[in-house]
Amino acid sequence: MSLEGIELGQGYGERQPVVLLLDTSASMGRPAEHPRIDELNEALARWFDGIRARERLRTRMEVCLITFDSEVRVHDPGPGRLVPVEEADADRVFVPVRELRPPTLRAGGLTRLTDAVEAALGLVRSRHRTLQQQRVPVRRPFVWVLTDGAPSDAQGRPLDAPALADTAAKVRRGEEDREWVFQVIGVRDADLPTLRVLAPKATSSLAHLDFGRIIDLFFHSTDDSSPDQAADVIHAQIQERAAKQARMERLERDLL
Repeated sequence: MSLEGIELGQGYGERQPVVLLLDTSASMGRPAEHPRIDELNEALARWFDGIRARERLRTRMEVCLITFDSEVRVHDPGPGRLVPVEEADADRVFVPVRELRPPTLRAGGLTRLTDAVEAALGLVRSRHRTLQQQRVPVRRPFVWVLTDGAPSDAQGRPLDAPALADTAAKVRRGEEDREWVFQVIGVRDADLPTLRVLAPKATSSLAHLDFGRIIDLFFHSTDDSSPDQAADVIHAQIQERAAKQARMERLERDLL
């Protein structure tokens, strides 16, 4: 069996599912002169174009990209576009990280974060079980959330702590059962107190960090985690890495 055959995931190489859960609500279309969604699109394209140089990442990780605004959509690599989550097949929407070609994202609508989280947990659980049934060595999945706002309901009303409780409990139970690691990154004007209701120990603020560095944080923190570590230990390591990146960014700005 050639290395290429192993990389294509025919049951020989270790695998690790990763979900990128990206906020594409209307707030990502601001500021008008340089929308955040444009920054995110540029960073996604640049990062995934450069993944071929990172052998361990490109041979192990498989990625599912989900967006949330007024609707939850999943990137389907077949047609190469975002489709409603109801049409998503977990065994099709997770693709090797080196093969992901992110679609162009557009901003608009509400922030249906809880619906997106519920969908992500269902897809990652299904994919993880499939790999186990196929006897593929598989590491614990990661679910990464990137948002600049606060969760809302279908009418655009902000969700309070009781409304987030059921989803937060599912996230935590899954972490305790070592089904996944769930991490939230808040950028710009993200409502951190509300996000911490959803993920009390797993919400980091990277208010001014470049999106490219945030994506790098996603994948390198995932890669550096140990399969035997408790989720809370991994969260603490991610917080430390995020704080270090934020300090480096501030230092670079000060030197300019």
